[in-house]
Amino acid sequence: MKRENIIIWVGVFLLIGVWIGSKFGQTSPNRDKMGQFFNYLQNEYVEDLDLDSLQNQAMDYILSSLDPHSVYIPAQQGAAMTERMEGGFSGIGVEFAIKKDTLVFINVMQSGPASKAGVQSGDRVFTIDGDTIVGNGLNNEVVTSKIKGKRGTKVQLGLKRKGELQTIEVTRGLVPIESVIHLDTENGIGYLKVDRFSETTHDEFLGHLEQLSAEGMNQLIVDLRDNPGGYLHEAVAMADEFLGEGKLIVTTRYRNGSVKNAEAKSGNRFESMPVHIIIDENSASASEVFTGALQDHDRATVYGKTSFGKGLVQEDKLLEDGSKVRLTVAYYYTPSGRSIQKPYKEDQVFNEGVFLSDTGRILYSQGGIEPDVELQNDSASYFWSFSFGTIDAFGFEFVDSTRESYQHFSISNFLSTFKVSDTILSSFLEFGGYGLSLEDLGVSDRKELELLLKAGIAKNLWGFDAYRKVILLGDPIIGQVKDQIHSAN
Repeated sequence: MKRENIIIWVGVFLLIGVWIGSKFGQTSPNRDKMGQFFNYLQNEYVEDLDLDSLQNQAMDYILSSLDPHSVYIPAQQGAAMTERMEGGFSGIGVEFAIKKDTLVFINVMQSGPASKAGVQSGDRVFTIDGDTIVGNGLNNEVVTSKIKGKRGTKVQLGLKRKGELQTIEVTRGLVPIESVIHLDTENGIGYLKVDRFSETTHDEFLGHLEQLSAEGMNQLIVDLRDNPGGYLHEAVAMADEFLGEGKLIVTTRYRNGSVKNAEAKSGNRFESMPVHIIIDENSASASEVFTGALQDHDRATVYGKTSFGKGLVQEDKLLEDGSKVRLTVAYYYTPSGRSIQKPYKEDQVFNEGVFLSDTGRILYSQGGIEPDVELQNDSASYFWSFSFGTIDAFGFEFVDSTRESYQHFSISNFLSTFKVSDTILSSFLEFGGYGLSLEDLGVSDRKELELLLKAGIAKNLWGFDAYRKVILLGDPIIGQVKDQIHSAN
C-alpha cells in the first residue's frame, strides 16, 4: 500500500475512534465530526463504499493497538461465542457427520429433543423440513442452519434406518454445551477436565464432584490445559469449594483506583481434599485465577507448564447491531499479590518479584502461573503418527457395521473392557492404505494406534466427549501426575 494511502487510512481509523467514543457517552468537541466525515465519504467519494465494513476494520485496528485482549466481535461471531459461554443453545441435541455426501447422526444426546422424538444414532438424514440435503453441496453450515431454530419450534426429519424410510417430527429445545467432563475414579483419584468457565461450569463441576465422591474419590485432579478462561464468577465459585471461609480468591483493580476482593464463603465440603491442578501454556485468565488462588493458599499442587499470562479483565459492550466491543477494564491479582499478566509492550513490567504462599513457600511473579512440578509430554509423536480423518472414517465404518453389538454398552463399560484386537488393527492398516502389517508396528506405535482406534470407535458410538475420554485415559501427562501422587502417598 502506498504511503499516502496508509496515512489516509490511519486518519480514518482515528476519526472513527472519536465516533466510537461518542457512542459510549464520552463528551468531545469533535462529536459531530464523525457524522460529517461519513456523510462526506458516502456522498462524494468516487466509488461506492461499504461503511459498515469500514467501521469494523477501524474498530479492529484501534482495539488491537491497546492490548492483546481488547477486541471487536462481529454480531455473527458473537452469537456463537455466547452459546458456548451461556452453556447451551436451541436445537435438537445431535452430533452429526457428513459421510459420502450423506448426513448421519453420530450421537443423539440422551434425554435431548431428538432422543425423546425417537431419533437414533446411526440414522441417515435425507430431508429436513422437506428439503433434500444429500449431495456434493452438503456442508456443516447448511445442516446447522436447518437444524437450529427457536425453542419450541418444530423440524421434520426424513430418515433412513435399517433400509426403511420414516419421518420424525422434533420439537427444538435447550441443548446444553457442557464445559466439564470426568473420568471414573481410579485408586481414589478423581479426574475432571474443565474446558472453559461458562455460565454453567460451577454447577457442572459440583455434579461431577458428587459422582466422583460416590465412587470413593479422596484426591482430585483438575485439568485446565487449553482452558482459555471465561466468566470470573464461575472460577471464583469453583475455587470457593476448596478454600476456608474468608480466604481471598482474587483481587480486581480498576482504572479509577477501586478494588474488589472475592473471598470464600462458608460451608464448602471439599476444603480438606487434596487437589492437583494441571496447566499449560494455553491455560489463561479465569484458569489462572483458579490456579493462583489454590496455589497461594497451599491448597493444590500445580503440574505442567507455565500458564499463558492473561491478567487483564475484559467487559463486553453490546452495540446496536448485535456486535460487541470487549474492552480491558481492570487487572487480576492472586491472593499473595502476584500479577498474572505477561508484559505485552516493550519495556513493560508488572509486579515482578518474590511472593509467599500461606505457609511461606516462595512464589514468583513473572507473568502466568508457574507450576510447582514442571512436566513435559514425553512422546513427541503422540497422537500425530496416524491421520485423525482416516481413524474417524474407519471408526464410522466399524461402528456402522457393528452398532447393534454395542447398544447395551455404557461409555464406562466400553472404556474399561473394550480392546482393539489384531483383526481391527489389520483392518485399519488395510483401510488406510498404509502398506504395513502388524509386524511392522513398533511397541509404541502399536500402543498409540490402539488408543486412537478405540477413541475413533468411541466417537462414532457416543460422540466427541467419548473420544476425549479415551484419549485422556492414555494421556502421558495425566499418567505422570498420578505417578507423582502415588509416590507421595
